[in-house]
Amino acid sequence: MSAEVYNGWSLLLQAVIVVAVVATFIVYYCQLQAMRAASLGQNLLAIHTFIFEESFRQDRRTLITLGENGKALADWSPEERRAAERVCAAYDLVGLTISYGVVPFKLIDDVRYSMTKCHQAAEALLNELRRKRSPDLWHHFTDIVKRFRHAHEGSGS
Repeated sequence: MSAEVYNGWSLLLQAVIVVAVVATFIVYYCQLQAMRAASLGQNLLAIHTFIFEESFRQDRRTLITLGENGKALADWSPEERRAAERVCAAYDLVGLTISYGVVPFKLIDDVRYSMTKCHQAAEALLNELRRKRSPDLWHHFTDIVKRFRHAHEGSGS
């Protein structure tokens, strides 16, 4: 076999190998994107299942009613406080998943009303517990509500 023929076959073989490697990377990339989309869907479904579960809905309703009625924190019953704390803790977890990019912020906009309404109703409780326990207690809840307010400033919603 002459050197020219050998070099030609060698170049052809190298080209085939490069194409195979590139094709493999494309397949892996597509698989990674599909897995990421599936994971995102699972995370979003988990959050929605969690926040629309009946006992959490009742706790939210309790907290929102406390806020709408203007009931002072000192007058809250122990069960009302527990319900409010469960809501704050749960929404803090939602805020944490958003802040770490597990679920994109824009995909959670459907809970904006509930989160902002609950945060407003729980402000006195949050202030008290942050004074007594830790200044950054449930801060992801507060941070996400601030992001909602900032994102919707001037948008009329």
